Formats: sequence, C-alpha cells, structure tokens
Amino acid sequence: MKIINIVCSGDLHQEISFQRLVEIPAESYRYDPENYHGAYILISGGKVTLYRSGKYIIYGLKSLDQIDGAYQEFLNIISPIIERGDATAPKVQNIVGMEDFGIPINLSRFVIAEGMEQVEYEPEQFPGVVYRGEVGTALIFSSGKVIFPGFKDLDSMKRAAAELKERIDGI
Repeated sequence: MKIINIVCSGDLHQEISFQRLVEIPAESYRYDPENYHGAYILISGGKVTLYRSGKYIIYGLKSLDQIDGAYQEFLNIISPIIERGDATAPKVQNIVGMEDFGIPINLSRFVIAEGMEQVEYEPEQFPGVVYRGEVGTALIFSSGKVIFPGFKDLDSMKRAAAELKERIDGI
C-alpha cells in the first residue's frame, strides 16, 4: 500500500494576525487575501493552511511518521507570531492510499457481480468504479490500480484492500 496523501488538522487556540506574517521568512509562507482567506505555510514535506481562527490543516504528507516533524516545523516557522504552549498537535483526518493489484480488472463484470447497492459505474463520467465496501470506499480502475480515499488509519485501509482483492479474485 502506497500512501498518496495524509491530511491532519489541529488548533493553535489563538487568533492569528496575518499582518504579522511579515515577521517570518518570506519564503516560508504565501498569503493573498484576494485569492483565499487562509495563509499557506510551506514546510519541507507538505503544506499547512493556517486560518485566522488558529485552526490549521497539514497536508501533502506521505507517511504517518512525518506528522510530528511537520507539526514541529510548522510551529518553528510561525513561533514569532504565536504562543506555542497553547497549540494542540494535529489529528489525522484523511489518509489516501493506492494499491496496484497487478492484474487488469473487468469493471463491467465487477459491477454485475457486486450489484448496484455497493457500486457506482458511469464510464461516460468517470473511468473507474466507485466501490463502497464494508470497511471503506475504493476507486477501482481497469488497470488494476485502486485508490482508497477517506481512511483514518492504515489498518482499516489495508483491510479494505484485502477485502476488495478477495472480491475481485472471485469474479
């Protein structure tokens, strides 16, 4: 299972004055209030969207092991404009993974075998099957590649992949 993206969020528990962003290095942030109301803090493994309320979203990470380092880097960058002690560590909100089953998948046959309760297949709109399994959702492509969006932990994502592979092998 390859992780494509991890999204986590947290709260600094303080209002952020975006006028003070000039106190951090210019290469560390992007803020254009005409385009978006949040500021982007650039970290080595991804990005952070920071809001005036103090809430933040870290995204673009590829490993759960990166979360703490990304959080600490974010805090170090914005430390001139916040009280670090008030901040709370981020919680994982979404993990997106990808698995290559290594075999072509006949999507029409899969849809017929599974029935319409668990699948959506409109090839004119989207080139894959949206499968809603017991454990979570998967986007299945005829190439054998499968995207697993919206998971909160790796174990449930791996269970979903194993369940789906078993179903595909059975058709």
